[in-house]
Amino acid sequence: MKNIAQRTPGRSCFRPSRLLLAGAGLMLSMTAVTPALSQEDVAQLGFVYWETKTDAFVQMANGGRAVGMLDPQVNVLTAAPDTGDPQRQAALFGPIAQTQTDGIVLQSLVPGPITRPVVEATGAGIPMAAIDAPPPEGTNVGLFITADNVGIGAQLAEQVLALVPADATGSVLIGNTGVGIPPLDMRVQGMIGKIEELRPDLTIVGPVATNGVSASSAEVYAAWEALLRNNSDAVAVLAPSAQDATAWGLLAQRTDFDLPSGGFDLEAGNLQAVKNGFVDYIMSPGHWLSGYLATRALANAALGEADLIQGLLLVPGELVSSENIDEIIARQSSEETVAAALAPVGDDILANADQYIVGPWPPQ
Repeated sequence: MKNIAQRTPGRSCFRPSRLLLAGAGLMLSMTAVTPALSQEDVAQLGFVYWETKTDAFVQMANGGRAVGMLDPQVNVLTAAPDTGDPQRQAALFGPIAQTQTDGIVLQSLVPGPITRPVVEATGAGIPMAAIDAPPPEGTNVGLFITADNVGIGAQLAEQVLALVPADATGSVLIGNTGVGIPPLDMRVQGMIGKIEELRPDLTIVGPVATNGVSASSAEVYAAWEALLRNNSDAVAVLAPSAQDATAWGLLAQRTDFDLPSGGFDLEAGNLQAVKNGFVDYIMSPGHWLSGYLATRALANAALGEADLIQGLLLVPGELVSSENIDEIIARQSSEETVAAALAPVGDDILANADQYIVGPWPPQ
C-alpha cells in the first residue's frame, strides 16, 4: 500500500460558513453540515487516488498533502496503487476509511470496484469529495471538483488557431494518449467545437490514440511521428493528454517539426519544450489545486470552520507560454514552492466558492 501521512506546522485559513448558488431563478443550497472537532483534535483525512506514476495524479495528491503540511490541525493519509488497478484501489480504500473518518478525497477513473466501499463510507457518515473524474453514481458524494475540461480544451484550441495563417488549408491533428478517459475526452470535445467554430475550413483528424497512458515516451514519440508522416498537410497539433507535448519537443529536435501546438499538463518535459521554443502552449487543468481544494474543504468542515460546500466546482485552467514559462518552472521546482504559490489561490477560491460552483452534484 502506498500510504503517506504528513502533519507539519503551518497556518490555517478563514473560510466562509455557508455558500449559496444562485442560478436560473433558483437559490440552491451548496452546503452539508458536518460535526465539528474540538480545538485540540486533529482532523484525520484520507486521499485515495488512481496511481503513483503519472505526474497529474501525483500533483493532485501533493495538493491534498499540502493541507497537512500547512495546517498542524490536519493529518492527511494518502493511498494509491503503483499502476492504475481498480481492484487494488478499492482494496486500499478500506483501511483509509477505517482510520480517516473525518473526510476522504477520491480520485478514480473507473467506477466499478470502488463503488461499494464508497457507498459504505458515506453510509457510515464519512464526508467525501471527488476530484478529476466524477464519483460513482449512487455513492452520495455531494462535492465534485474538476477542471472545466470542455472550456479549457476550447481555450487552448483558440490560442493555437491564432497562430495558423488565415489562408492556410489542411488539417489539425488531435492526438490523445487516454482515449476514453472522461476528462481528456471532454477537452477534445472543447477543441473540436472551437475548431469548427473558428476554422470550419480546416479538416480535423482525430482524436487519434497516441498509445495508452502507460506508454513510454518512445512509444508516444513513434505514434506522433507516424501521425505527422501520414498527414503531411497538418497546420497545427493539439492534445488533451500529458505526454504528447514532450514528444513534440523531441520531434522538433530530431526532425523538421515546427507547427503551432498546444498540449496539457505541467510535466517537466512539456515545460522544457515550451522553454526551448518547440511547443507554443501548455494548459494546466489545475491538478494540484483540485487536490488542495477538496482536502481543505473537508478539513474546514471537520475543524468547524465552515460547512462542507456541495456541488460541482470548476477549477480554472492556467495557460503556459513563453511569456510565463520561467515563472512556472521556478514554481514547480519543489512541493514547497508549489504550495507557497498555489495554496493562497486555493484559499481564495474556497472563500469565493459561489463564483466557482456551477450547479448541484449529482446533477439534477
